[in-house]
Amino acid sequence: MIFFVAFVGGVYTQRVEIFELYKMMNQPTLPATVSFEEVTQTPKEEVQQEGMVEKKEEEDGGQVSEVGDPTVVEQVVTLDPEPAHEEQIEETVVEEVVEESPLPKFINLGVPFTSQAPHGNWDAPYQDACEEASVYMVHAFYEGVLPGRIPADEADSNILDIVAFEKELFGYYESTTIEQVSVLSELMFGYSGRVLEDPTMEELKTELVAGHPILIPTAGQLLGNPYFTEPGPVYHMLVLRGYTQEGFAIVNDRGTTRGEAYLYTFDDILSAMHDWNRGEEITQGRKAVLVLDP
Repeated sequence: MIFFVAFVGGVYTQRVEIFELYKMMNQPTLPATVSFEEVTQTPKEEVQQEGMVEKKEEEDGGQVSEVGDPTVVEQVVTLDPEPAHEEQIEETVVEEVVEESPLPKFINLGVPFTSQAPHGNWDAPYQDACEEASVYMVHAFYEGVLPGRIPADEADSNILDIVAFEKELFGYYESTTIEQVSVLSELMFGYSGRVLEDPTMEELKTELVAGHPILIPTAGQLLGNPYFTEPGPVYHMLVLRGYTQEGFAIVNDRGTTRGEAYLYTFDDILSAMHDWNRGEEITQGRKAVLVLDP
């Protein structure tokens, strides 16, 4: 009997020592300070340890043995992300790359410039020649006129020609909608007009990258241009020709002699964008722009 007890006690002691040795061999040794990168990566030892824990669970019918240390399982879950989580992170990163804008950070089309009053005379018809001057600048761009200021005599002659054409077409020339400007441009110059309703900044940039200057009708007093005669024009059309890396819109603003490649914020452009609505409150005019395709 004594011999049997001693034999059992010896076997138990030996199993305890073996188990303690097993724990020492497989217990991960964590550094005192663990960085985020170290935690999110999977060291080779942890992968081996996870495999041993899974093997032990299979032997015990899917349950951890009573003599096992449950902290081993917790450490494995904490330090070793599930494979599905890793795949999800990779998919998210790919998605963000795809959504990154392919547009260049800067573009400035060489649209030549003229004031709507080329000789500085703001009497009729020049005071109301904003649409005519804007159409003429886009037409000159498509005709290959070099960037820079258009000679005053040349600009003056072309603006007056457009005014005369409008009088024949509409019976007047003052304050026309972008739909009317589109018809005028098609009949006089052969351009195909596209009206973009409520465009976003990205849509405007895309047109510019494609080489299309954009005619933008605005409530002029909302632009806050310090060079306008106070309080500024009620209705005002300008030509969007590019944008800067800092996010500013580059325009030819024919309403001032200083309007060549003038900078507005895109917020100002989008906020002031309103089409002419035939004498009603201009801020109730629709948000739309006109693109002329040659």
